[in-house]
Amino acid sequence: MGGEPKCHYCTDRHSTRFLCNPAKKVLDAMVARGMSFNMPTLEFPEPISMPRADLPDVDVLAVQIVVMGAVIDVAGVARPALVFTGQSAHGGSLPRVLYAGEDDDLTRLSTLVSDMTTLAIDTAARARES
Repeated sequence: MGGEPKCHYCTDRHSTRFLCNPAKKVLDAMVARGMSFNMPTLEFPEPISMPRADLPDVDVLAVQIVVMGAVIDVAGVARPALVFTGQSAHGGSLPRVLYAGEDDDLTRLSTLVSDMTTLAIDTAARARES
């Protein structure tokens, strides 16, 4: 079993023919559909201005972000997850948002947050210089 490829569905190593062709086709289609929601990291030519807090399209100004690591069971397979929450500027609690996926999904999320943080800091620094 050590030489078998890592399974895309359970991340274990086993024979690749443990499913019939119709079941594999359905699972592959579901994975492809899920992957279609992955977006590239984009940098816009101009910074997006933060609207004023008194405008109706602003939900809440977060002043504390809490991220908790978690593991959830999906069909008997442990999957990594993150729970996001925190406190608003007005003292209320932010909703708890669960983001679960495969290892690669959380790695991409980590990269996205890092890239957007760097982009926001660099853009703000350029704006302060002008």
